Parts: sequence; structure tokens; C-alpha cells
Amino acid sequence: MDSNAAAETSQVVDFQAYGLDEKFHGFRWVDFFEGLPGRPPWALWLGHRKPDTDGGVRVGTLPKQRYESVMCPNGKDPLAEVAFSGAFGVVNVTLPDSSVPRPDGLIPALVEHAEQQARRYADWPIVWWSIEGAEVRARVWRFAGGWAAFSTALDDVYLVAVGAGMEPQNLSFEPITDDSAYGIDLSAPLDLGELGRQKSVRPEAWLPPPRRDGFHPDQLAFVSDEPGAVEEAGA
Repeated sequence: MDSNAAAETSQVVDFQAYGLDEKFHGFRWVDFFEGLPGRPPWALWLGHRKPDTDGGVRVGTLPKQRYESVMCPNGKDPLAEVAFSGAFGVVNVTLPDSSVPRPDGLIPALVEHAEQQARRYADWPIVWWSIEGAEVRARVWRFAGGWAAFSTALDDVYLVAVGAGMEPQNLSFEPITDDSAYGIDLSAPLDLGELGRQKSVRPEAWLPPPRRDGFHPDQLAFVSDEPGAVEEAGA
């Protein structure tokens, strides 16, 4: 394995990952993972998309102890970091197609907004989820036609979801026992390049933005009022 390949490869997933339960009928895939090269990941994100629609959900499993040691080394609020992992995800998933020009400063402004909202996670409204058959609370933030939500109900992992075209309430989650449903062997190291190749041959294995050809009003609120920026946004 060359050095570039090693930089894209994690150790095996050594925690219980979760996805939508069997009531969800649609496409499933491993979307991405977060971690250092050659080390077990601190987040695994699984994709779910309803057939013949653009609606779907990314489900992130974050092992609590490892996630907190990486993201909160100086005593930061771990739930603010968990909330931001979802808020950042919804900022990404709601951006229109890359062919739509990005006004100057828009992306940093959106990320800053996500950070601010994540710090206010205690004010996010409550929705109800089912995890392994138990009814639990999750907090949800909506933005630009999408949403992010998270639950702290499990002992060992945080559960985060990012969605569009599906509602966040009444989702049901279960542990992944058959990783073949996601087209991958979770007992083997994860490779970013291989995940990219798998998704490239499965056009359904992504979540389209709610608006592909233009910005949502929530996003346009962060565009400068200068005439040039407005024109570029509408180009």
C-alpha cells in the first residue's frame, strides 16, 4: 500500500454502527467516515435514499468516548460538537449543484451560522425517534429545506441524522447486523478511495439538495447586499 492510499484508509469500525431499520425501503451505502489514517474512525456515516425520490437521510454513529477525546480535548461541550456535526452536514447537503456560483463569503458565513446554532442545541425543538424499539428524544434544527438532529439516548454512541425530503420525526434506527446491505465489509479497514468508487457506479448513492438550481432563502440571507454579490448568486 502506498503512502497516499494509507492516508485514506482507516482501521476497522470497532463500535456498533446504526442505520434506519427494516421499515425503510430504499438505497443504502456507506457515505463517509471521520478518523485518522490507520486508526479506528470516530464517526461513521451511512446513507439512505428513498427510491424514485430525492428524499433521504444520512445517519452518523459517533462513539462517545473517542469522539469526545478527539473533539473536546480542552473541556468543550461535547453536545455542541455533536450538534455541529449535524448542522455542518445540513449546510453541505442543502447547497445547490456546484454549477451554481457561490457568492463570495457565503460558505464561511454558513459554517459560522451552523456553529452558532450548534451552541444553542438546548433550544432545538424535540422530536421522537425509535432506537431498537425504545422511544427516545432527539433535538432537531431545520435549515434551507433540510434538517439535522441528534440523540444522546444510547450509552456508548451519539446518533446524528441529516436529512432532506424526509421528515425527522418518528424515524426508527437499529444496529447494523448485515453490512452487505450497505455494500461494504465493516470488519475490514475503510478506504475513502474505494468508497468513492462504489458511489461513482451507484448514481442513487447520494442525497440531492432540496434545490439543485439555486439557493434557498435561508442561504440567501447570508449573501452580501452588494450588487455584484447578488448578481453572482442569481447567475
